[in-house]
Amino acid sequence: MAETHVISALTSKRGELLGEIKHYEAIIKEHKDNLSSIDKTIHIFDKSYNLNSVKSKRVMKNRYFKNGETVTLLLDALRKLNRPTRTDELSEIISDGKGLSFESDYDRANFQKIVVAALSRMVDNGLIERVGRDGLTMIWKIKEIS
Repeated sequence: MAETHVISALTSKRGELLGEIKHYEAIIKEHKDNLSSIDKTIHIFDKSYNLNSVKSKRVMKNRYFKNGETVTLLLDALRKLNRPTRTDELSEIISDGKGLSFESDYDRANFQKIVVAALSRMVDNGLIERVGRDGLTMIWKIKEIS
């Protein structure tokens, strides 16, 4: 006999996923409608234009940070803590500071990927350095000027 709390949790999760699917399907429909309008407008100007010659572009939308904000927030957090700090702790400090709450584990993981990417760029730019690991989690600190 199935446990009612398991069924309840699974049906709740199913409803959540159905809601996300409907949300993204609506976005896709809107984008397809917009694409169709653009295609028609292009053909007004040039009926022979080959729309298949237009390649899709990879789009990476960062809905959490303004341009350059990630670096500023990470450096501020590392300065305030004044010690080597784990990636997950930095992510939590920044998300709390921005008042973010994540609707799903996917959203939290996406946020953390953005933070990790920013940290890696900061290493490449000589602003911070990796000082170790705690299991799979990197530990970071501001690079000392010599």
